[in-house]
Amino acid sequence: MADDRLETLRKVSLFEGLTDRELEAVANATKERRFDTGDTVVVEGEGGVGFFVVAEGTARVESRGQRLGSISRGGSFGEVALLDDSGRRSASVIAESPLRVYGLTSWQFTPLLEQHPSIALKVAKMLARRLREAEERAAAVG
Repeated sequence: MADDRLETLRKVSLFEGLTDRELEAVANATKERRFDTGDTVVVEGEGGVGFFVVAEGTARVESRGQRLGSISRGGSFGEVALLDDSGRRSASVIAESPLRVYGLTSWQFTPLLEQHPSIALKVAKMLARRLREAEERAAAVG
């Protein structure tokens, strides 16, 4: 199971550039969770305290009742909740099949960053890149 966890996390863009040792530290901090078809993993508008990576199955993403897309193996959601657990979820995620995920909460992530500052720097760079890309998309639309 540990190898599966590492291989799944290795596909997550948030963890791009992490060494094997750093990725193993992240993997050790995650908890496996399972959801049945139709279960809601996170609810739009509710507080978010966790980040999830899909290990098995498929989930759909909805906002205001509209389907935005789907997430499957290696896909992730909830990155912002790792750093800002006071915010609200921007979308709901519902299991479309039996779903197995690896979850990481902000209170698990913070000590991990304190123990491995190199992870903090790499994650910060990835989030900054995503913010820049979002700003560029918004500027192109508006």
